[in-house]
Amino acid sequence: MKLPTLSPSRLQHAWQCAARCDAAVTSEDWLRAFLHESDWAHGVAMARYDNGAGDHVVGFFGADGKVVLKGFDHESAVSPHAREEYGIWPGLYDGVPPELWRWLQDEAVEHEHVTFCCWSVDGLSWQTGQAVIPDDINDGSSWLLGMVQMDAEAFIDWGKSYYEENFDRIGESGVRAEFNKLG
Repeated sequence: MKLPTLSPSRLQHAWQCAARCDAAVTSEDWLRAFLHESDWAHGVAMARYDNGAGDHVVGFFGADGKVVLKGFDHESAVSPHAREEYGIWPGLYDGVPPELWRWLQDEAVEHEHVTFCCWSVDGLSWQTGQAVIPDDINDGSSWLLGMVQMDAEAFIDWGKSYYEENFDRIGESGVRAEFNKLG
């Protein structure tokens, strides 16, 4: 599994920026790829990237710096749907601290739709479970984590392709302004 290259706080900032840019382009929640809810629960923010084709990343960010990410690549051989007997790949959630596991148990999260999971308890480093995934199997972490770790220039490139002419509703300068705001 690929781990985030950003620290938890920088990751949350990037996700917030992408969500604000997404909201500036479309007022329709169901059309947005990025979401960030600062007050999902007391002291916990929830963020989501969903490409609308079944692939997503959900992140929970605690006020204390604790973070958990759960991703799902629907075409991955790690998917419960790709397994001979439906089930979560062994070890993906091994070691998730109980306070983070509670967040993943929310029914909206669909915790069984998972191909990778990582977390941080210190706000600095990332950890994973004990899953052993062969090198020739893609769990989706590389490309999905890339989506939620975009900087302004990467979001501009993605946004022009994704939104096409609607990208002009925010434009390059609007994206740069959002990403330059402090989180």
